[in-house]
Amino acid sequence: MATHFAPLFGLLLLAPLAQAAEQSTLVRVTTYWREEGQLHAASNGTRLRNGHCAVDPKKIPYGSKIILGSEELIAVDTGPAVVSRKAARRSGRSRAEREAMVVDRYFETKSQAVAWERSHPHFMKIQIVTLGKAKALANKVPPRPLPPTPRARSMSPQPAFSMGDPSFSAFSELPTGSLRSARRRTGGDLFLTGLRRGRGPLERLRLSWLETG
Repeated sequence: MATHFAPLFGLLLLAPLAQAAEQSTLVRVTTYWREEGQLHAASNGTRLRNGHCAVDPKKIPYGSKIILGSEELIAVDTGPAVVSRKAARRSGRSRAEREAMVVDRYFETKSQAVAWERSHPHFMKIQIVTLGKAKALANKVPPRPLPPTPRARSMSPQPAFSMGDPSFSAFSELPTGSLRSARRRTGGDLFLTGLRRGRGPLERLRLSWLETG
């Protein structure tokens, strides 16, 4: 029973941590592309590619995973317009939108960037998973419980014959009186020796008892 409930108990323990690691945050999403001249990430100099984005590293650390709808982005770059939140302050209609962070998504071409902007709203809810919180989630996963050790089977001796065994039934039906009478007539030993041949161990045991009876 404990083996079945251990994974469920582990998920219950991880639920608050998972929610803290992936809280929804409102951001202003903008786009930029290769033709604008930005080819390498500011964080480590790696070449930018689809799936990268620019953030304010003081609010979203480099290397964080940003879940944007059904897509995942990696924060590797930054820029002055992102840090100053220029797009959010200019296009926001509410206080929450004007105070939102900016995430600048990278595309290989301008046509890809424009097509994505046209099919998505300017302000979107994202989830942020930082490297430290992702490691904490991995370390908090409980180990898989070991299967229960099978109990040792009882070593109590088992009878060689059961009451329903054919040999036992045949032997039990032998008339004791006729055996003793035959022993007296024939001298006993020769007759009993002949009976022992071809008999089972239980019959031989009973015949031995008759010899001493």
